[in-house]
Parts: sequence; C-alpha cells; structure tokens
Amino acid sequence: MDKWLSHPTAIKIISIVIALLLWAVVHFDPESTPAAVTSNTDKKIIEAAQIIPTGLDASKYSLVQMEPTVVRIMVEGRRSKLLTAKDEDYIITADLSGLGSGEHVVPLTYTMPSGVTLLEISQRTVKIDIEEIQTKSFDLGLKTSGTPSSGYIVGTPSLVGKETAASVKVTLPKDEMEYVGSVSATVSVEGAKSTVEDKKASVVVYDTEGKVMEHAITDPKIVDVEVPVTPPIKMVPLQISYTGSLPEGLSIASIKPEIDKVAVYADQKTLDALEVYNGVTIDLGAVEQSGTVKAKVTRLDGIVMVEPAEINVEVNVVSWESLTLTRAIQLTNVGEGLFAEISKPLSGEASLTIHGAPDVLSAINDKDLQLTADLEGLKVGTHTIKLSTTVPRFVTVTNEEAAFTATVVIGEKSDPVTADPDASGGTTEPEPSPTPEPSATPDSGESTPSAGAGNDGSNDGTGATNAGGGEPSNGSATNANG
Repeated sequence: MDKWLSHPTAIKIISIVIALLLWAVVHFDPESTPAAVTSNTDKKIIEAAQIIPTGLDASKYSLVQMEPTVVRIMVEGRRSKLLTAKDEDYIITADLSGLGSGEHVVPLTYTMPSGVTLLEISQRTVKIDIEEIQTKSFDLGLKTSGTPSSGYIVGTPSLVGKETAASVKVTLPKDEMEYVGSVSATVSVEGAKSTVEDKKASVVVYDTEGKVMEHAITDPKIVDVEVPVTPPIKMVPLQISYTGSLPEGLSIASIKPEIDKVAVYADQKTLDALEVYNGVTIDLGAVEQSGTVKAKVTRLDGIVMVEPAEINVEVNVVSWESLTLTRAIQLTNVGEGLFAEISKPLSGEASLTIHGAPDVLSAINDKDLQLTADLEGLKVGTHTIKLSTTVPRFVTVTNEEAAFTATVVIGEKSDPVTADPDASGGTTEPEPSPTPEPSATPDSGESTPSAGAGNDGSNDGTGATNAGGGEPSNGSATNANG
C-alpha cells in the first residue's frame, strides 16, 4: 500500500479527486433544487369542444335544447400527438338512447386521440330537452324575387321535373306545428329576358310572423321551378284575310272565329302602334260547304310571339241571290276654288246589280253601298270619270264596266256653269259635293273597282274582316281618276 501511494501517478489521481470534491463543496447550494429533466410530454387546453348528441330516435323525437353545447377540456400527451390532433378528434358525446319526450340530465362520455389523456373537463353532465315530432303536409307556394329586364313581364311560376306535387311534408316538434305560416320556394328573375327554366329552389318553412323556421325538415328539400318571362303583351282584335274564290253560286253568309282577340308579345313601341292583328288568312277555294275551318295565326314581322297559334273559324256558306239598287254618285276631292257637277247621267245616280247571301243583301244600307267619283288633281273642264264602289264584304257587283262612268263638269266658283248640250236638265251644284262619310259599323266597306267587279272575298285576296263580327264586310278599294 505504501509503495502504491508513493507512486507518482497515484499521487496525481488522488490530487484530482480531492480538487473536484473541494470544487463541489464550494459551489453546492443546499436551498436550491436539482435541475429538472427535459420531458417530451405536454398539456393542451381546448376551450370549446363540441358535445355530440347520439342515439336519439329521430323518427319520433326532436332535440329541442341541449345545455351546454360545448365544454372546456384539458388534455395531456406526447407533444407530437397534441400537435397532429385536431379539435374534432376530441369527441365528447351525450348518449340519448331510449330517452322520450321531456327534460333529462345525461352524463357525458369522451373519446380522446391515441396517446392523449383527459385531465379536466368543465362539465360532466348535460341538460337535454326532447319533444315528440309531427309530420304534416302543406301547400307549396312558388314566389319570384328580383326584377326582369326592362318591359318584360313575369308569369306564374310552376313546378317541373319529378317533383310536380303542390304539397310538401314538414316535420317539426309537435308543439311548434301550429306556428307554421307558409311553405314556399323562391326563384330569382333578376334581369331575365326569357323563361327561367329548371331553376332549383330550396323549400323554406315560415312561421306566422314570416320568420324562417330553421330547424323544420321538409320533403322534398329542393324543387325545380320554371318561371315564364315574356316581352310586353297586348290583347289585339283579330282581323281575318281571305284568298281564293268560292265555287260558283255560293256566297259567305257569315264567318265567326272562336275568339275575337289574340295575345301579341312585342316591344312596347310595336304594341302601341298595333290596332288590329291581321295574321289569319282563310283560303276560300278550299271551302265547299258550311263548317269549321282551322286557321293558323301567323307571327308577323316585329312580333316576338302570338297566342294562340291556331284558331277555329265557323264558316256559313249559302246559295247567292241577286239584287239591284240605285245610289247617288258622290263627288270627292274637288280642287280648292272649284266646283263640280254631274252632267251624265242626268239623274246623278247609277244602278248596281249585286249578288250575295240573302241575309247580307237584306242588311245593306246607304252607307254600305256607295258610288264615288274621285276628282283628285282634275282641272277646270269636262271629264269622264270611272266610278268606284263601296260594297260589303262577300257582296259581288255584276254590272258591265261601261255602266260605271260619269261625265263631270268642273269650273271655277265665279264662272257660270255651261253644261253639255246632251246633258241639259242636269243639276248644277255651285258647291263641291261632300265626301261620303264612312260606315259607322266596324264592318262597313271600303271602295272596290266597280265595273263588273265581284266582292265575295275573292277579288284580290287583300280584304279583311274584324273577327268579332258575324257578317264580315270590309272590301278592298281602288279609286279611279278621269
């Protein structure tokens, strides 16, 4: 032992040990605690962990209230686990299995992420209010919101697709069902220029004060709705035109369409200028007997749409009869500062032989049948004028052309009248003859070529009759100048 202690190396080792012990004694603080060992665990606080109710029989009951709906929890676990776990991974549940209507206190259960431990929870139980639910059918109302493009009109919304029933099943707590005010779906038509088609709209339940009942369950939840959006509309009297000719010996007694007005869609300026709608033409050549004729309603230029697209027209055809009538010749359009008188025929009258349906002929009055000499542009002198006639629709004039001329003397109002020697005895009218007044009835005729001309609707195919009348009468017109 003495030999080992006298060894130089041993002495050096012993010296180092003694030095370390002395250093430790000098630096040791008896009141201090040992340094903490670094740990890989941590704690985390979640202020509002959602409470999830489970197990409720949703076909019979509804959870009306749950208090509280969230809890505060403190958890502990490995730092890596806490960092990767999401708030929804901390599951707090209230099991409502087997509970009926009424108020209940339910214990909370929890499920933590793997490697995480629950340390604290602010609430161990939750108060539950359960009510029995009820399902009832309500009429579904369809509404629109917004404003379409300027001038356009919104029609009535309608259901399309699979869900076309007008009722909806609404499920609510039994005590709240009596507060349902309405059930509706709303579609926006903001800026629309055409029909809104197959628009999906949510079904919403409103209470009696117009507030949304958020927790109401509807079946169906969404419906498909169509909303007509059309240009401005105007109901316009229908006017019928004719082409072709009836078979020999037949005449129209009356024509009556099933409607007297059509719905015309167009811009407002076009509608304002539209007085009648001349969009129906009947081919008389295809009419052989009385009956119903189908006629298409043509869409004219500038018209977006017209309804209906086709109409039925009742046509009454009879054998014609002849009639001869005498009418005074009317002078029209006498120049300023001039006067005119008829020198031939001396009587100032002419006879017309016409044929047509008996009822039409018997209804003719002075305004329906007129003879006119148009003096437009004629100067002082003697003129032979071709006469124009005004006859009712579907009445034919059968006179020869020569029977419809008149000799007229035109002079200045300050000059004496010198009549044709062959026309002595004729009347002198220092004042111009008045222009004949148009017929007061909507079926009054216009002028037609008189010499041998017929007016059974087949002269030129351009005549038209108001749809509302039973006996159409407006004839086409041609004035002749001498």
